[in-house]
Amino acid sequence: MRVLFVNPPECAASGLIDLAAFEPLGLELLAASLSRHETRLVDLVFERKSIESAISEFRPDLVCMGCFTSQVYMVREFLRQAKHCDPRVVTVVGGYHPTFMPEDFDEPFVDMIGIGPGVPALAELVDTLEAGGDPRAVPGFYVRHDGKMVRTAARTLPKTLDGEPFPDRKITAGYRNKYHVFGVGPIAVLRTSEGCPFRCSFCCIWNFTGGMYRMRSPELVAEELERIEEKYVYIFDDNFFVSRPRVQAIADAVASRGIDKKYWCFGRADFICANADLVERWAGLGLTNVYIGMEACTDEGLESFNKRSTVAMNNEAVRILRRSGITPDLGFIMRPTATKKDFRALLAYVRSLGIHKQGYAEYMSLTPLPGTDLWQEMQGELVTRDFRFFDLIFPVLKTALPTRTYFREMTRLYVRTYLNLGLLKRKARGNPLGLNPLGTLKSVIASFKFLWRLGKACLLGARGYVPRKFEREGAYDD
Repeated sequence: MRVLFVNPPECAASGLIDLAAFEPLGLELLAASLSRHETRLVDLVFERKSIESAISEFRPDLVCMGCFTSQVYMVREFLRQAKHCDPRVVTVVGGYHPTFMPEDFDEPFVDMIGIGPGVPALAELVDTLEAGGDPRAVPGFYVRHDGKMVRTAARTLPKTLDGEPFPDRKITAGYRNKYHVFGVGPIAVLRTSEGCPFRCSFCCIWNFTGGMYRMRSPELVAEELERIEEKYVYIFDDNFFVSRPRVQAIADAVASRGIDKKYWCFGRADFICANADLVERWAGLGLTNVYIGMEACTDEGLESFNKRSTVAMNNEAVRILRRSGITPDLGFIMRPTATKKDFRALLAYVRSLGIHKQGYAEYMSLTPLPGTDLWQEMQGELVTRDFRFFDLIFPVLKTALPTRTYFREMTRLYVRTYLNLGLLKRKARGNPLGLNPLGTLKSVIASFKFLWRLGKACLLGARGYVPRKFEREGAYDD
């Protein structure tokens, strides 16, 4: 069969997606599982190509897309266009949002909805369709039958990722020079595990995998790394630093093969504190940046997120990273109950860590995404259900502060962190992956557009944050 994968552009209100563009690893993994079939990918992040033209050029039997929450309306429209262009085409959608809210895709132009991780499921589905079989016999889907979506049996996932193929990076060959982080690139994405053993209340990752944490063996990780041509690699595990024996075994495999690359990964503060020697070893192997979800600057705040961490532990983790020559990238979440005092306390805390001189901080608004515990608990407090505003910046929950004041404090966090003399004095090592992020004009423009939007929201409230295209479409209900 001929399968067309479509990577949709981001359409969240903040526009921050322009600061980074990653290869669609999920679609590459799906394509790799279809080695017997003919596959093609259209990356609409970079191509201004219509769905109609993509279908007319390739004439696929099946069109497949992934979808995050902020992409719901766009992906739904693309699927409608695909079915309108060629009614015989089988349309399939999967990913986080369709898994947790399949009703959002219960439309006549959607034939199948994938539930959870889709690599083994899609391969079985395509083989079944090619053989003329009944797709309702394939576990892990909603299948349209007689005009209604029918849930198939639940799929049992393998305990490890070792049986899955390496990503098919040939389908992104025409775009690979464009994948970047803050202008650093070209950058590849590597997945060594799937899921997370922790249960943070704001995160849906562990729920997506049915609570499973699946890993790929260290030797296979190193083998895939050798196949990656790019110098820069983003280890896209939801949490790379989990098991000391495994992280050490991967380091041994990388060292024994003489692999020379620069890495960025996600990690937890508790692991970093307990394994400072291993972190230092990874620095010697090329690890330049570690993103820590610190979330809060008080122990009470961390406990409310079920982080199983403390402020003292977070502080020590930052010190260990710096001592090892690794740049700390920190993420913080503002609760809707935040006061001016809370915003000021967070800024003081970040500055006490010296992040305004070396390092990066990301400030987000607490956002109850589908599939999280928070979604179940806080739906009644939402001020909008337009998913394009679920960009982790816009306060979709009713805030204690007036909207304009909330945006003013959020803007102040970003401005005081980044627009200062310390930023100009940063050494090259302090930038993502050790390079200057000003290398890509698009990233710079996106940064200023984001700050400009926050600035407008300070004056105009929520309306100042709304992109013009949203206003034209009448999407935001003030």
